[in-house]
Amino acid sequence: MPKFSQRHGYSSLEQAFQRESIDSALRTKLWNILKVTIWDCYRQGNRDYDDVTRRIDQLVRRLWFHYFNRDLDSLPEFYGRYGNRGAYDVLKDYFSSCQWFEVYDLLEEIATDQSELISEKTRQWINSTLEQHNAAYRFVGTEIAEITDKNEIQAIEAALGASASPVRTHLDSALRMLSDKEAPDYRNSVKESISAVEAACRLVTGNTSATLGDALKRVKNLHPAMSRAFSQLYGYTNDASGIRHSLIDEATISYADAKFMLVTCSAFVSYLTVAANA
Repeated sequence: MPKFSQRHGYSSLEQAFQRESIDSALRTKLWNILKVTIWDCYRQGNRDYDDVTRRIDQLVRRLWFHYFNRDLDSLPEFYGRYGNRGAYDVLKDYFSSCQWFEVYDLLEEIATDQSELISEKTRQWINSTLEQHNAAYRFVGTEIAEITDKNEIQAIEAALGASASPVRTHLDSALRMLSDKEAPDYRNSVKESISAVEAACRLVTGNTSATLGDALKRVKNLHPAMSRAFSQLYGYTNDASGIRHSLIDEATISYADAKFMLVTCSAFVSYLTVAANA
C-alpha cells in the first residue's frame, strides 16, 4: 500500500511504479530468469559439441568486447576454476550492483544479440515478472519500452493530494489493488477508480445519492463531450465482465486496463475540482 507521504504528495509514487528505479526483489527475479533460461544451459568443456554452450561463449565474448569494453585477453572461462572468478561471476556481480537502467540495458543487449538466447517465451516471462513487480517497463519485441510515464504518475499524485476523503479513499484502494505485488486485483481496482469519479461528482454537486450519470449532468462548467465520455466509461465498467455488478464472475481485466482507469479517473477527479470552482 502507498505510504502516507506518497498519498499526500510529499514523496513520489515513482517508487511504487518502479519508474527510474528497480528494487532488490525484482533485480533478483530478473537475474534468476537469465540463470534458468541461459546460464544454467552452459556445459563446461563441451563447447565443441553443444550448440547452446557455443552460443553462450559467443554472447559473453561480444558482451565483453562491445558492452563492457574490456580487453578480450582478460576474459576468463565462463565458470572459474581453482578459486578463480569466471565470466559468470563478473556478470552476476555487475547485474547485482549496476544502476537500474543498466539492468535494462543488459537485458536489451542480450535480447538483441545474434545468439538469440532470449526467446519470445523468455521475454514473456520477463514481462510477466515486470508486471508482477509493478515496473514501468516491458519488452516490446526485443526492446524495452516505458509503459508508465511520469505524467501518468503525476496525475495520480495530484488527485491523491487534492481530493477530499471519500474520493481519496477510492483512489487509495484502486492504487493498492493495482500495485499489490503478491495478489493484484485489477477488476476491483477499476471499480474503485470509477467510484472515485462518482464520489467526486457527488461532492461537487452536493447530491450524495446521485449516480455518476446523473451527477455528471449537474457539474457546472463541464463540457458536454467530457460528460458523455465519462458516462460511456461508466457504462464500460458496468458491461465489461460485470466489474461493478457481477463481482463473483470471472473477468478478464488486465494490468493495462486497471492502470488506464486509475490514471484517467485521477486526471478527471482533478479536472472536476478545477471546473467546479471556476
